[in-house]
This record gives sequence, structure tokens and C-alpha cells, in this order.
Amino acid sequence: MSAIDLRPKQKRSQVTHDKFLQSLQDALKVKYFEHISIKELAEGAGVSVGTFYRRFENKEALLPLLYDAFGKELGQWIEEMEAIECDTLEDRVISLCESTYTFLDDRKSVFRTIHLNARLHPDTMFANPTLDRNEAYSRLSHLLLQFVDSNEAANITSIKQQAADMAIYMMINGLLDKILYPNLTPAIACSMTQMQFVQQLPKMLLNYLQPIVNPG
Repeated sequence: MSAIDLRPKQKRSQVTHDKFLQSLQDALKVKYFEHISIKELAEGAGVSVGTFYRRFENKEALLPLLYDAFGKELGQWIEEMEAIECDTLEDRVISLCESTYTFLDDRKSVFRTIHLNARLHPDTMFANPTLDRNEAYSRLSHLLLQFVDSNEAANITSIKQQAADMAIYMMINGLLDKILYPNLTPAIACSMTQMQFVQQLPKMLLNYLQPIVNPG
């Protein structure tokens, strides 16, 4: 699938859009999205407030660009994961958990904004993303299914597929709560530190996956 550029067609307008996106990403490192003003975004982009309003109706109009930029980084990260060779299912699960934690933690200010606003503005947030998230999750699941017995590889059952999908879902949700909302429910149900959680999560996922995906 070819990448869809959500920016304007004109080069000058693209540059301005990119400046606003960078300004938003910088501001999110120190403030929540809801506390960032249009004036701050304009100053960060080095343009006037009027220039902002000539291109965007409000700051929420930047969210699809933020979502798409994150998607491009996600796609690059998945490619890196696909390039890593693992000898066993255990190695793959450990690698996925550790790498997913690092990827999300490094981008937690942006991801918090996406996580919340995707639920508030689903119709605008998900407009023509470069990377379809279903495709992203499918590629992650496939990394686990690589360890299906060679005799079954050509005929992966729905049970095995569902098990891999479940593991990816539980991994991402568990890490998200620990990273984004460590002091809120449901993250407080687990008293482990983030690093302890990252170390223990693969053990739980592997105990679930091994009998289904790679019994032996």
C-alpha cells in the first residue's frame, strides 16, 4: 500500500504543517494537549496565530497529523522487529515485550494524547492513516506465529491465530497502563515497578502461548 501524505500538496504549505506538527510534539513533552494554546503552537512554529487559523480550524485539527506521524514511526519499529532473528518463541516474546516498552515509553507524551483523543475524536483521528493499525497488529502477531511447528505452518489454525492476537493485545494494554497511567486504576492493581513488570510479562504470555502455538 502506498503511503498517503496528509499534508497539503504545495511545498510551502507542507513546510508550515510540519512546523506546527513539530511544535505540537515539542509542547507535549512538557504539557498535556488540553493545556497547550494556539499561541504556544504558533510561537513554536515561528509563525503568527493568524497563520495557524488559515490552515487549521482548531488545534484538534492537528491530531490526524500527529496520529499519522506516530504511525510512520510505528511502521519503522515493526520493520526493525521483523529484522531481528530469534531462535525460540521465548526469545521472541522477551524481545517483543522489552522493545515495545522502550518504544512506547520513549513516546509516552505523544501516545497519551493519541490514546485519549482517539476515543474522543475517532472520526477525524483515523482519517487515511499511512499505517493501518490492523495491519500493524497482524505483523506483530506473525512474529509469534513464526514458531508454529513446521508441519502446521502452512495451515495455521484460528485457535493459534487468536492466541497470538491475544498475546499482542495483552502485552500492549498492560504496558500502556503501566507507562501512561501508573498511579491510576487498573495499573495500581499490580504493585510491580515498570521494569519488574516488563521482566515478568513475558513469563505470563509464554505460559499462555507455548501450549497453543508451539507445543513440544
